[in-house]
Amino acid sequence: MQSYLLKNITVADIHSPFNGQTGDLAVIDGKISDFGQAIDEQQFEKVYDFSECIITSSFVDLRCNSTEPGFEHRDTFESLNKTALAGGFSHLCLLPNSNPPRNTKSDIEFVMNQVNKFPVRFLPLGTITQNMQSDDLSEMYDMKKSGAIAFSNSNNPIENSGTMSKAILYSKNFNGLIYSFCISKQLSKGAYVSEGTIALSLGLKGIPQHAEYLMVQREIELADYHQHRIHISKISTERSVELIRQAKLQGIKVTCDVAVMNLALTDEAISDFDSNLKLTPPLRHANDVRALWEGLYDGTINAICTDHYPLEIEKKALEFEYASFGAITLQMALGIAIEGRNRFFPQMSDEQLFEKLNYNPSNLLNIELPCIEVNQEASFVIINPHKQTIIDRKNNQSLSWNSYYLNKPLSYFIEGTCIKNQIYFNKQ
Repeated sequence: MQSYLLKNITVADIHSPFNGQTGDLAVIDGKISDFGQAIDEQQFEKVYDFSECIITSSFVDLRCNSTEPGFEHRDTFESLNKTALAGGFSHLCLLPNSNPPRNTKSDIEFVMNQVNKFPVRFLPLGTITQNMQSDDLSEMYDMKKSGAIAFSNSNNPIENSGTMSKAILYSKNFNGLIYSFCISKQLSKGAYVSEGTIALSLGLKGIPQHAEYLMVQREIELADYHQHRIHISKISTERSVELIRQAKLQGIKVTCDVAVMNLALTDEAISDFDSNLKLTPPLRHANDVRALWEGLYDGTINAICTDHYPLEIEKKALEFEYASFGAITLQMALGIAIEGRNRFFPQMSDEQLFEKLNYNPSNLLNIELPCIEVNQEASFVIINPHKQTIIDRKNNQSLSWNSYYLNKPLSYFIEGTCIKNQIYFNKQ
């Protein structure tokens, strides 16, 4: 029998009957056995004092870029597992942009066979179209039977409306979930920052906002026409939020998420030409960021994703124009989200913010996530709101370093992540 006791910890979990209470949490054989005051320490193998710390259900990431097979120098399944645990995540959705992309059931089975030894639950996505480039649909049904949680073309938007329509209709036959990334290649060709005064002052070509929201509107129309849900991933503009808000009010089956970097920074941050801030979608204007937070608050936006994208130094140590898109965010996602909340939407409570990182993404994927309750599986994250996080070359768990936030202090610190019988502690 394995057992441990977490003393003097405060529950910050909307779905827990103990929400807002401070006490001792007992875990025996991977399940929460008790919560209360002054529980006898003698019956437990390990006792930890977490005074001033809070506990909530572990996090679920809807969007993490793949690295294995083909890009193991950026991250491996093993390093992703360590990075996820350090960031408080127990579930990780892997996009299909490995090399080769995941087009078939054997590709999905490869992932499932490789990751079953890790505590973090990896949830692979399959491609929508062959190699994420053609108009020919992938083997979505076979991939779903083999364990694919959903389907995506990663950062390759499907420009052909007929192809997307066929994909939604086909996935409806087996209740498959389509991720759509909305940005028009034709309207954004050669551009890499948000269109506006900042881009103009820096002499950079800007991506217009309608390059995103025109495709968002298309996906909404297709979801309504086929009466089947579509998930719009990484929205970034005020107009997109409003379109999805109205669609939900009309009962159209659409869900969406936002990348954590788009919640914390505006396009003003690119003034120093830091290539780690070259992202897709790009950092937007302050009104867009506020609208994203309002959308999270009122339920228009379902969840926050990390969009963790590890890249080798050769892809980032370039002039802004020539650098690749993407940043690592998995280990520091909570801190980035807290920084954005504190700056743009301080009225959102910790519990409400955590819900966008745990219960909402798990509900979207139809997977069960235990809450902080007696007889529930122990799957939680321990957070110290009085301590800062600083990710540096000593404690960064990713094999890549492409982050604006390296060596920068972030609010809150994850003391550890618990999955069943083990707590994986962070060191700093």
